[in-house]
Order: sequence, then C-alpha cells, then structure tokens
Amino acid sequence: MDETKTALPAWLPWATTACLAALAAGLGELLVIERTRSQLARDESLLSQASLQASRNQLEAERILSKREMGELRAHGAELLTGPGSGFESPFQSVPWGVASWDVRAATVFIRFSGLPDPGAGGSYQLWIDGSGVGYPLNCGMVSPDAKIDSGVTVVHLKGPVPPGYRILLIDGIKGGADTLDEAEAKGSIILASLRGPGKISN
Repeated sequence: MDETKTALPAWLPWATTACLAALAAGLGELLVIERTRSQLARDESLLSQASLQASRNQLEAERILSKREMGELRAHGAELLTGPGSGFESPFQSVPWGVASWDVRAATVFIRFSGLPDPGAGGSYQLWIDGSGVGYPLNCGMVSPDAKIDSGVTVVHLKGPVPPGYRILLIDGIKGGADTLDEAEAKGSIILASLRGPGKISN
C-alpha cells in the first residue's frame, strides 16, 4: 500500500523559528529578572548589615556615655538603684534605673528614675527605705513615671537619721500601694534597689 506523503506548509519553519526565538527571549528576560532580584536581595542584605552596625555603634556610644555619667554621679556621693542582675558596673541600656542624691543638711533625698515602664491599670510603684530602727522601714510614697521625659524625680523629706545598712527600694505592687514593706513585697516585686548604705543622715 502506497503511503501518501504530506507536504509541510512553507510557513512552518518560519513559525518554528519564531517560537524558538520568542522562547529564547522569554528565558533571557526571566534570567535578567532573576539577576535583578538577586542583586536587590544582596543590596537589602548590605543595607540591613549597615543599619545593624550603625545601631551597634550608637549603643556602644551610649554605653560609654552612660558609664561615664554613672561614674561621675558615684564620685559625687550619689547612689545607684538597679534591677536584679543589672550590676552596678554595667551600663544601663533599655532597662529601668535610678539615682539617689542626699542633702544631709536639709534631711532630704532626691531620687530620679528613668526607663520605668507603665505599671498598668492595676499596679503602681511604691518607694521605700528599708532599715531597722524607729520609723523604719519608711514608706516614701508613690512614684509616677513621666512618659514624656522618661524620668521622674521623687523628693523624700526625712524626720530622723537613716539607719546603717539601709536600702532604697522601688516596688511594683498593688494600685495605691501597701501599708507595710512586708505587704508590699508579698504583693509585688522589687524593681530597683540600692546597695546597703552606711547611713547618710545622723543626729
């Protein structure tokens, strides 16, 4: 049986060539797009690394500045209040801290706080001077952090000498505060504390 040969259309080679050319062009375009995406990813990575390094440099500068300022405060007899695990030689970055400055002649202590978070609707900060003797532990009142300037200053007027071995404590406890230090510690937690002091004010 004879097979009839079918002649291919004259335009078929041209169409095939055109399809191959379009396919090659599409693949080339995809290659360019992929290269562009890779370059953008590399650029974004470099920018992220540069931003991270800039943040580290800023933190290091703040650490050096804070450590120098704290050293100056301590040299002038001020007391530092730090949280658990902060360490009195460590820089204070992104953590609450406080500093107490005594005026012996006026029987007054000025305590500045910084970095205190909002205690929330059901809580408040209460300041105490812990120690033994008449009038101690002393309830020094409530502390309200100032969100606008990230600090607050509490002035405490003392009626008598501060006993040796005292500690200044800032407690995050119940709203309105507690009547005794034992109650404050039982219902709250110590946020900041000073080292035990030798006694600042005497008769």
